[in-house]
Amino acid sequence: DGWSFDLLQQAFTALLNGARLIALSRDRCWMTERGLTLDAGPFVAALEYAAQVEARVAGKPSAAFFDGAVESLQLPAGTRRDEIVMVGDDLHGDIAGAQAAGFAAYLVRTGKFQEDQLASSGIVPDRILASVAELL
Repeated sequence: DGWSFDLLQQAFTALLNGARLIALSRDRCWMTERGLTLDAGPFVAALEYAAQVEARVAGKPSAAFFDGAVESLQLPAGTRRDEIVMVGDDLHGDIAGAQAAGFAAYLVRTGKFQEDQLASSGIVPDRILASVAELL
């Protein structure tokens, strides 16, 4: 809610003066009590476009994010990437990001899932679940 033209202008000016753009994510939206709400991605894209820079992404959908998450699990030595599954409701940040990092990705039809995006995105989840309860 704190985003404003003035804040974007400050960030734009900082980028023009040599600052680096580091983003926590490129997520397009997230589900709130108000419904789907803009996330960081649209603001990152606007700043990249305006300042002609490329953001370094520390969160989804970067492979580094998924690698860090897997590291934090402290899995047994020898666990292969193809034995790890990421479950999420975001086609771009969760599913495509995990697949690009070499993990299987299951899409859950809850949260911010939208049927029309699945049909038009070209992203093919490894499995589609009605809810996480199907994992049991």
